[in-house]
Amino acid sequence: MQEEQKISVPVAIVVASIIVALAIIYTNRNGSLIPKKDSGELELAGETSQKKLADNLKPVSAKDHILGNPNAPVKIVEFSDIECPFCKSFHPTMKRIMDTYGKEGQVAWVYRHFPLQIHPKAVPEAYATECATEQGGNDMFWKYLDKMFEMSASNNQTDPAVMSQVAKSLGLDVQKFESCLNSGRYEALVNESIEDGLAAGVSGTPHSIVIGKDGKKYPINGALPYETIRQTVDVALGK
Repeated sequence: MQEEQKISVPVAIVVASIIVALAIIYTNRNGSLIPKKDSGELELAGETSQKKLADNLKPVSAKDHILGNPNAPVKIVEFSDIECPFCKSFHPTMKRIMDTYGKEGQVAWVYRHFPLQIHPKAVPEAYATECATEQGGNDMFWKYLDKMFEMSASNNQTDPAVMSQVAKSLGLDVQKFESCLNSGRYEALVNESIEDGLAAGVSGTPHSIVIGKDGKKYPINGALPYETIRQTVDVALGK
């Protein structure tokens, strides 16, 4: 009896380990392995490992939402969540960076979706930005995004009606917008953006990766202040 107990305990541990491993694999395959906290609350990986992961970032292309000169020597790829309060506070910082560097064509801002698991409302909001883009192109994407950050309550508290209200305020065809939103046709695109972020070391939002003119990547975690972002941009520009 004692021998059976000695055997059963390690066997149970092995079985439990297999179940946990399978659960992790299953979760990852279904695109739901999304962090439950934003960058203001996370213990992030070391700087060295994050720099290595940043190299997995998908190259910026014409498919991206780009503000500024697409051929700018420095690009800032931001992974963001419209319901994230840190993203909301960081949005004006990025606009200020573009005021400083974008007008001269030195920096381009690239936005990629990364709705967090703790913010389920951020998922349809990400779809909504794409539906706005359908009607007004890349310029409308940025206008809609600005307005959503302005009107969002953050932390998954935003009234879903706000999405259509923003569409109406920007002169979009609300019926077409809502039809697009309800179709779910941008689910794959948003999931692809999330997978890209995970591969590049994103574990919370906002998470930005500055790409220097030499291709070197500089990860930035969280809603860091303007001066810190500016210093990183200057390094990326070779100043």
